[in-house]
Amino acid sequence: MSQFLMAQTDVKLTIKNLREVEGFLSIEFYRNVENYTKGQNAFKKLYVPIKDLNQYETTFKNIEETYYAVKVFVDTNGNKTLDRSFFGVRKEPYGYSGDEEPFLREPTFEEAKVYASKKNNNIIIELNNNKGEE
Repeated sequence: MSQFLMAQTDVKLTIKNLREVEGFLSIEFYRNVENYTKGQNAFKKLYVPIKDLNQYETTFKNIEETYYAVKVFVDTNGNKTLDRSFFGVRKEPYGYSGDEEPFLREPTFEEAKVYASKKNNNIIIELNNNKGEE
């Protein structure tokens, strides 16, 4: 009996525009639309303290070559939630994989997905809404 093995790769994730803000970097790495939409059961999840960084890098080792969508935000007050104003405007630095930037909503899985493979193994996310220390 032969066993079917999916191709695997290491994927490097780079978060840019941290602007030396202090808090916790929340990274949620999803591989299906249902979990992404609900914001639950991320395939990989990190919550790391950050301070005085311009960018953060991590590598996810031996993951299946498929589509992923990544949500990132800096939790500046430690409540593990992306805070929003009364009108739904995000109050903390945030970013998503993919090239879409919808206004007042997060991108759908289809808009945020990126294909991770040996040839395309670097995901770069530029944080939005990050004024930093000015």
